[in-house]
Amino acid sequence: MELRELQYFLTCARCGSLTAAADELFTTQPHVSMVIRELEQELGTRLFTRRSKGVELTEAGERVYGYALRALRNAELFASISREQLEHTLRVATNNSSNMAVMLTAFYNEFTGNGKKRELYLHFTECGIEKMIALLSAHEYDLGFLFVPDTKRSALNYRMKRHQLAFTPLLDTDLVLYVGKNHPLANRASVTAEEVASLSFIQLEDDFFTVEDLLAGDPAFRKKRLEIRRVVRTNSDHMMIRMLDKTDLCNLGSYWLKDVYRQYDFLRIPVEGLENRIAFGYLSRKGEPLNADTAAFLNYLRRALELDADA
Repeated sequence: MELRELQYFLTCARCGSLTAAADELFTTQPHVSMVIRELEQELGTRLFTRRSKGVELTEAGERVYGYALRALRNAELFASISREQLEHTLRVATNNSSNMAVMLTAFYNEFTGNGKKRELYLHFTECGIEKMIALLSAHEYDLGFLFVPDTKRSALNYRMKRHQLAFTPLLDTDLVLYVGKNHPLANRASVTAEEVASLSFIQLEDDFFTVEDLLAGDPAFRKKRLEIRRVVRTNSDHMMIRMLDKTDLCNLGSYWLKDVYRQYDFLRIPVEGLENRIAFGYLSRKGEPLNADTAAFLNYLRRALELDADA
């Protein structure tokens, strides 16, 4: 079976006509008919029912249609891998982070700009730690940047050992409250964990490693059985930004650059007693060296963190 046969089959199914498919494929109707007939003989089943006004998929044809779509898509992915090996490639997964988008954009411009005439194939996704581990284990991504509360480090170590991954911390940071510039708490230097329980929040979709779990160990929360009032749950940065800007909702999170959300005038207020309880770092495959482009981005990021610490 050839990919060309699958392409002809899919085109016929989409057009509903061998003649229309022939026009799109820049060939003749008899040639298309011959290719489809050969494919049917190879599979041992009829794929189309011929009608006076065109063709319709048979029940078997419906099943083959899904297989053919996936086969051609996989073929495209194989081809893209071949192309990328000849070029520069960076594949990064991360917890939701506006700063990472800023850093990757800056790195892309530096890598490809200033007359360097270099292309960079960049793959970037935001996800929870569980999915990140799966993506790195499957060799779909090479680095995974994440925030890990100290209460979850042992759980992360267990998962890393099972999947042959390594976690490299870059810095320790705080649990903080994000609020809009017009929020009643906007001028506060810090808030207590107990005060947090009186607020309403927009939070990201739950993840086993969520930094919110740090509050569960706070004496005020544990003794009074307090909870975070999650009014909105989302996986969208756009929704997060809009809500923080236009409502009195807050967000609990962390940070790794001091200018986080500055472009939106959001304020970052530390939660008392929960300083330096969250590690920011990256996952990589244990014993496997990073490619040159991935290592270059990691060095670029380290320099940015050093400059930020000195600012």
